[in-house]
Amino acid sequence: MEKFLFIKEDILTSLEKEIQEINWILLQKLKKEKSILNTFEFIKISFSTNLLEDINFLNMLSGKDIFKIRHANIIIRDLLEQVIEFIYIAKNPETINDYMGTNINIDELDSQSNLVKGLLNFGKKRYTNGRKSISKMADDINQKINTDENLSLYDMYRILSEQCHNSYFNAILDEVGECETGESDRALTEEQVTYIVLIINHFLKAYR
Repeated sequence: MEKFLFIKEDILTSLEKEIQEINWILLQKLKKEKSILNTFEFIKISFSTNLLEDINFLNMLSGKDIFKIRHANIIIRDLLEQVIEFIYIAKNPETINDYMGTNINIDELDSQSNLVKGLLNFGKKRYTNGRKSISKMADDINQKINTDENLSLYDMYRILSEQCHNSYFNAILDEVGECETGESDRALTEEQVTYIVLIINHFLKAYR
């Protein structure tokens, strides 16, 4: 009988409860503000909601026939990138206006005939001095180099990036393994669950 891995229910329940409670407090505070978009409170609500959705999505699909390890890797890699940027914004609140698009010239974007260039401008021009790379953001928040106990967020990001770059090759290896053992990888791996738990822990430190 196949044994499927999931994120522990107590971890998810605790995360959902904390996010609901903190976001409710943040919403009450924002109700008193004239402008809410360019605030860290609004970013915290948005990030926490999206993070919870992604984690619940992965947990819900784990163990089902439709689940693929490569799909989970893509989502977890994105979680890592977004959490690195979230922690960076928390440490550098002066970047909030840039992140929220204050510098974007909509007329200039609308006049851009090249879709790729338009999208690149939409990203880069949000920031006064250009958007920092994930590597530089991770370095700024001390998450580029591993400690003796844990992988850094950036090294997890790099590992998953490599797995995503080679996703179809890895899928072939999984299929060969399934033929040899009769067991299929239709659930979160131990490595993926570990990454998600570490992501949650790092996120909550900046979110609380």
